[in-house]
Order: sequence, then structure tokens, then C-alpha cells
Amino acid sequence: MKKILKTTALLLILSLILPVIMVSGAVRSITKRDFRGLWVATVLNMDYPSKPATDPEILRSEAVKILEDAEDMGMNAIILQVRPASDALYKSKYFPWSKYLTGSQGLMPDEGFDPLEFWISEAHNRGMELHAWVNPYRITKEPVSGVSDLYFSHPAVNNPEYTVKYSDGNLYFNPGIPEVRKLIIDGVMEIIENYDADGIHFDDYFYPGKNFDDKAAYEKYGKEYKSIDDWRRANVDSLISDLSSSIRDTGKNVRFGISPFGIWANKSKNSLGSDTKGMQSYYDQYADTRKWVKDGLIDYITPQLYWNIGYSVADYSKLVSWWKNTVKDTAVDLYIGQAAYRAGNSDPSSPWYGVNEIARQLRLNSETPEVKGSMFFNYRALTKNPSLRAVIKAIYEQRDGVVAKIPVNMTRPSENIRTRFEKFYLNGSSDPGKPLYLNGRLIEERSNRGYFGILVPLEKGQNTFAFSQEGSYDTRVIFREAGSSEPKKMDTIDIPTSSVFPQTQEYRTEGEKITFSCQAPVGSEVTVDIGDRSYKMTPSVTAPAGLEAYPTTYTYEYIVPAFKGTPRNIDLGTPVYTMKYMGTEKKRSAPAKVGVIMKDSPFYAQIINRVVDSYESPSSANGADFELYNGMVDYVTGMTGSYVRLSFGQWVKKSNVKIYASKQQIRPVIKRAVYKAGEKWDSIKIDLSYPVAAIASFDGEAIKMNISRTSAAPIPVLPKNSLLSSVEVSKDGSSIQYTLSLKKNQSIEGYYVEKTSSGVTLYIKRIVNVKKGKTPLTGITIMLDPGHGGSEAGATGPLGLSYAEKTINLKTALKLQTELKKLGAKVVMTRVTDKTISLEERLAASRNEKPDMFISIHANSMNDNVDISKIFGFSVFYRGVHSKNLAEAVYSRTIESLDRNKHGTNRRNFYVTRGTWTPSILIESGFVPNPYEFEWLTDEKEQTRLAKTISEAVLKYFSSKR
Repeated sequence: MKKILKTTALLLILSLILPVIMVSGAVRSITKRDFRGLWVATVLNMDYPSKPATDPEILRSEAVKILEDAEDMGMNAIILQVRPASDALYKSKYFPWSKYLTGSQGLMPDEGFDPLEFWISEAHNRGMELHAWVNPYRITKEPVSGVSDLYFSHPAVNNPEYTVKYSDGNLYFNPGIPEVRKLIIDGVMEIIENYDADGIHFDDYFYPGKNFDDKAAYEKYGKEYKSIDDWRRANVDSLISDLSSSIRDTGKNVRFGISPFGIWANKSKNSLGSDTKGMQSYYDQYADTRKWVKDGLIDYITPQLYWNIGYSVADYSKLVSWWKNTVKDTAVDLYIGQAAYRAGNSDPSSPWYGVNEIARQLRLNSETPEVKGSMFFNYRALTKNPSLRAVIKAIYEQRDGVVAKIPVNMTRPSENIRTRFEKFYLNGSSDPGKPLYLNGRLIEERSNRGYFGILVPLEKGQNTFAFSQEGSYDTRVIFREAGSSEPKKMDTIDIPTSSVFPQTQEYRTEGEKITFSCQAPVGSEVTVDIGDRSYKMTPSVTAPAGLEAYPTTYTYEYIVPAFKGTPRNIDLGTPVYTMKYMGTEKKRSAPAKVGVIMKDSPFYAQIINRVVDSYESPSSANGADFELYNGMVDYVTGMTGSYVRLSFGQWVKKSNVKIYASKQQIRPVIKRAVYKAGEKWDSIKIDLSYPVAAIASFDGEAIKMNISRTSAAPIPVLPKNSLLSSVEVSKDGSSIQYTLSLKKNQSIEGYYVEKTSSGVTLYIKRIVNVKKGKTPLTGITIMLDPGHGGSEAGATGPLGLSYAEKTINLKTALKLQTELKKLGAKVVMTRVTDKTISLEERLAASRNEKPDMFISIHANSMNDNVDISKIFGFSVFYRGVHSKNLAEAVYSRTIESLDRNKHGTNRRNFYVTRGTWTPSILIESGFVPNPYEFEWLTDEKEQTRLAKTISEAVLKYFSSKR
């Protein structure tokens, strides 16, 4: 029966002093509404002591550590196992001292130290309850030969007829013997009489199972029962009922509670049972826990619901509902036994992966008024899982009304991830006025606004991180995968089709090298047949053939043969690979053929899109080198994968060209070349007999323009006001090259090639100068490009997507627009709202506008395995030599004016800065994930200062003699 704990007067007094207690934080209040218990197991030294000891100082210090940790987590009750196996952690006249306490059963601690007395005193000093946890029937936890293995005064030694040896090798008291029940009750009453414990707690160890050897006792004591099952249940009922009455009769404020197995009965076997399919305490342990609740024999019940929400066999949420209905209209408090030991499962597919399952369960508990609290099993599980401890603490702080104004939020990573990094940078935001903890450890460094960034080491497998702060928490699980996976065995001994070269038509010129390759088992002999010859291939891993086949790559470097006769394409056929492995021979033909393109073979590619990028190699990884334009034609000299090589050595994507063969060669002629000086742009118009490809480059002193496969090359006449000092013509491979040298001390601000109906025109941009007056940039067009936008967030920092790089870039650009307009400039924006714009669209905007300057505004980041909190600074990037002066002007002005950390001016082939028609730069204003940089980047005043500084640099650039 539930006992009245407080009188009306006491309640009134507490109502007056409780606010003071809660504010001071000296003692945590204990309320029936929210019982927060921690099981401290002593059996097998699971929790206390960590190993047997007789030294009181060791036993005291370990107890204090557990109590302090429990208090820090917000616990208000300890359930201490004081009789783990019919031996005691207190002075008892019935049971010997526990071997788990001192190492030998019957051996007492030094100096007469009494652990239970100490635990109760220390718990009460902290405002915590202490419940004495007793295992009523268990005599041993480890298999024994018999009672002779026990201490001589043990009640089982003196009364061996009380005991039953179960199939697991352990001894149990026989619940069917009345003297046993009396012994257990006397042992409990001894605790109540001698100690100021707040409760007596039984766990789920009743009958160990159905095959319990108690037939003799049943024949002696159970004749009035229809079955041995009913008799066994009655035996346990009698113990619970008699003990309940004995406790009540003392008149002491001691609560009696039981923590049974979580399922009383399955609905399929008992209509009153739960919608579950697991073991049943009613039928398997003969514990009628429902009856004890309905009859009011106990004060609280703590079913061990050690399953996850949604588990098909035993759904946590369904069981909470069942127990809620069971305690309804009774005086029995319902607490839930939480499986803290299951949190942190290493399998990412497990519901117990990380700590969120426990958090979900605690939230469900709080939404169920009938659930008055929780008990966590067990202390050691929580010490091994600091992130779970942090989450539990934060949840309890929240319930106590202690909540940070700004909830802690981890933005990097934004979700649980897998990685091969050995370290990872965690990023986020918090309340700057409250301490912040990572897995219970104080974070020392944060920005003034509470932004944080910390590099953490990763163990192999699961790593759980919980940032917590007074009622607020956020968790992530980072699974570190092995750095290199073991080689996977081959399913079949063969040459995989996907591994053979080439997968698409391969063309190369005479004398070039082609690497034939395939995969085959280690230890194989592999050859490749091409052009009526066979070649032995070399493995990347050399080892004898084994019984189990592991793949390795075999290669052969082939030199394309030369041919005579009319220039043409020659088909060498399909390579055929042959593998011999432990008596097995397999052949595999490549999916595509290999061909030879003879010099001057009439094999062509015509540009079919408006603007096409060309690359130094058959890959776009390093960025484009030049632009080609619709209608341009060039010889094809190679083909591999999805790329085609043109005669001047550049590669273009097949999808951008029309490839065709002709019966005769194209022999273009340059008809004339005319130089024309202009106010802003000079030009050289070159008329061609055929629209062949042309490209141009600039090294700071001369522009070099290559025109594919032309013969005659007239030199244009240079007027006096020309930008050039000379024009020279030379042969560059299969192309004609014009070298256009600038006059001494002459600078240009851009150039580009344009295809015309009669050939190509090279445009050269003259220097743009400022005007006099208050608006010196009048007549000057500047294009601003706020990087990213829309679905492209860019770098993320402490506030994640809510204030990502795209927002920083746009705000800075809009402020810079304002400053430049004040100076008279016409400012064109690639975007003024948060919308997605591709890199191609940004460059096209610059190409179409041909502004006098192009500035792309970005903010920086680093890899996730770098401590970005230690990286600060401003940097500027450019591609073309003609953009270098602008890059240096903006960089030096910003460093000097704003005292930014130096990250230099850097030459990179960024997509948006490849426009050769104007000085183009890309600014990296700071590092978004760095808490301190982020605070600077998002500060309105600092954004204005940065914009003003850049505008000053722009003005200085246009005012200078370049």
C-alpha cells in the first residue's frame, strides 16, 4: 500500500522553502512526479566496488564518485544492490559479508566500515533517496558445486534443504518453503530497523524458470492448488504480501518497490496481457506483478522495458501504455526501467545506435502523466557513454525549468554520418551566457555569441557526441570506417567486363602510347591481343595463385603503330584479353575498338554549342583552358572516354561537338588580318577561308593567338595608337601562331576571341581610367557575383543553413554595390535574391556584359578533418595575368585596413574567373566554420567595413597607372 510521506504542515513548509533550494542549487528536490533513479549493481562488481576491497577509503571514494556523477546527471535516487547473492553489503545477522565487496564471502571491511550506512548518509546529504536493492531468492550468481562453496554461517549452509540447484549451476532459495519466506522478510526488516533507507527494492529474480526442482516442496505444501504453476505464483504472492504488511506495520517512511520483467503476459495467452510476443513474468517467473499493483501490495513498480519503440516483439510504447492502464486508479507509482546499457550499439541500422532511443523514450514518458519517473540500468553503462549522460542531464534540466535561452545546435555534421577521417570538426551554436559541455566536458573556447568549433578524434566504429547546455542538447553519431577495406573475393574466376579497356571507341595518333588494362585474379597469366599480336600483361600485385581468387589490375603499355599511304583512320579491332588461372582459361573482348588516326586524316569535330570549354587533358578536374565557339571546326587527333582531342592539343567533350569524316582534307587560308584601334577595345579581324578553331592566351607581355591548320598568315598593319609594338607569325605544331607584343609599359584589361561569319576577331581591351569629381567611377561597369545561392548553400558554419555562405556573400555584395554606386559605378549583379545560379550562367553573364571588372564574393571553408577554429584570414584568387593587379590591390587594401590574417593572392583556375575579357577576381572573405570568423562575417557593421574597403581598393586600382 502506498504510504503518506508528508503531512499537510510539512507540505506547507516545503512549499515556502523549495524555491530557495532550487535557486541555490544546494540540494535537488525530490518529487513523486519525477523519480530519477540509478541502479548501482554490486554483483560481479558491475558498478560498486569496481573490484573487491577492504580498505574503507577506497570504498568511500568510489561511492562518492558514483553519487557525484548521479547528482550531476540530475538523478534523485540511488537503487543500491545491498544483497546481490544472499550476502550483504551491510552488517547482517542473517547473511555473510558479500564476496563482491571484500573479495571473500564473510570478510568484513577494515575498521568496521559499513557501506550501506555510508551510502545512505552521503545520498541524503545530496538530497537523494537511497533504496536498498535486494535479490530475494538468488544464492549464487556464479555456478557452484553446492552449499559447501559458501561461507560457513551462510543460511544456505545451515539449511541446505532450503536450496535448489538450477540448470544454470547456481543455487536458489526455494520460494515454496515457508521458512525461506520468513528468512527473506527477516533480512529485509533488519535493513529497515537498522538503517535509514528510503525504500526496499526487489528486481526480477523470482523463480529462475519452469524447470525448477521443487517437486518435493510442492507435494508437501501445495496440495490445495490445482497446479504447480498456481502454487508457485502463490508462493511469490505470499512473500510480497507478507513483506508489504511487515513494512507497513513499522510505521516508518520506507517505500516498497519491485522492478519486474517488462512483460506480465502476452495478449495471445492472456486477454489481460499486452500486445507483445516475449517472455512473460506471469508464466515464466511466476511473478503476478499485475496482481501486486491491483492489490496495492507495493508502493511503486518499475517494469524493465528494455526494448525500443517500434520493436515488433515488445514495443516500448505499447508496454508503457499497458503499464499506464495497469496502475490507473491505484496508489502505485509507475516508474520505467530504462536500458541505458543498450544505447550506443555499434550497428548503424540498430535503433540503439547513438543515444536518441533513450531520449525518445524519456520524451514519451514525460508525455504520459501516469509515468512518474525512470530508473536507469546501470551506472557503468552511463560511465561508458558520456554522450548519454549529457543527454539525460539536459532532459532533466529542461524538466526542472532550467533552459538555455539559445538551444544548443550542432550544425557540422548536420546529421549522423560515416567517414574515414581520423578526426572531425564539430561546429554549432549555443547560449553564450551558459556553460557548454561536450559529452560532459566543459568547452573552454567559444565566440562572444556562443558559436563553437572543435576538432575531435574518432575511434574506429561508432562515435557519439552530445553537446549539452542547461536543458538543451544536440547529438550526432559519426561512424569511422576502416581506412582501407580488405580486398573482396571475386565471385567468379573471370575477367570482369567493366574492367577491360576500352569501354568506348579509342583513337590515337601514330607513336602514341595506350595502356591496355583489365582485372583478373592475383597469380593469373594475362595477355591482350590487338592487331594480330599478343602481349603479356603485368599485374599490379604479384603473388602466387591461391585457392581463393582476389582481383588485381593487369596492364600493358602499347605503342600505336605507324602506317603508310593516304592519311586515314585505321581500325585495329577489338582487344581480346586472355586469362589463365589454376587450370582455368577465360577470354574477354573489350566493349569497344581501338583505332589509329594518321597525320592529316580528314577526321573532324565541329563545335555545336554556343560556347564550349577545352581542357589540357581528357578531364575537367583542373578546369578549362580556353573557349571555343559554335561553328568552329578542327581536326580530331584523339578520342578516349567522353572526350575528343583537337589538333592544337586541347580536349573537348564529345557531347559538345559533331564528329565526322570527309573524303578530302580541309586546307584553310588566312585571307587577311586587319588591326583597328578603338576607344575601349582594339581589334584584329582575321578573315578565313574556313571556320577553323582559334584560341588566345596572354603572358603579361604578349598575346598569342593560335589558328588551327592554316597556311598563309598575313601580318596586320599597326596604327600609331596601337597597343602593340609588333606582330610576329610562327608555326606552332599544326597551327599558325600570331605573337602580338605589347608596347613597353603598356597594360591591357582583357582580351577574347570571337567567331565571325568571315573568320575570327581578337579583341584587346584598353585601360579604363577614373573621372574627376565626386563620382570617379562614372562610366565604369562592375559586375558583382555573390557566390552560391538557392539550393547551393556553400560553406556552412555555426548556424548551418540558416546563415550559410550564400547569405554572407549576398549581404556583402549588396553592401559593396551600395558603396560602388556612391562612387558613380554602374553595378550589375548576378543575383540579388536567394536563388540558384549555375557557374555557367554566372560566366555567361560576364561574357555578355563585358564589364570593366568582375568580382565574385565568397567565404571559405576547409575539410572536415581540419581544426578550422584555428584558421583565419582573407584571400583573393585570380586566373589571368591581366587580373593580378586587381587581386593585389583588393588584397593589400583589405589586409591593411581591416587587419585581416593573410592568406595571400593565389592563381587558380576557378570557373567564374576564367573570363579573359575583364579583370576577374574571387574573394574569400573569411572561414565560415570558424566561430570567431563567422561572428565577424555575419556582423552588419563589419560587412559594411569590408564593402567600403573593397570599394576603396577598386577606386585605387582604376586610379593607378597600370
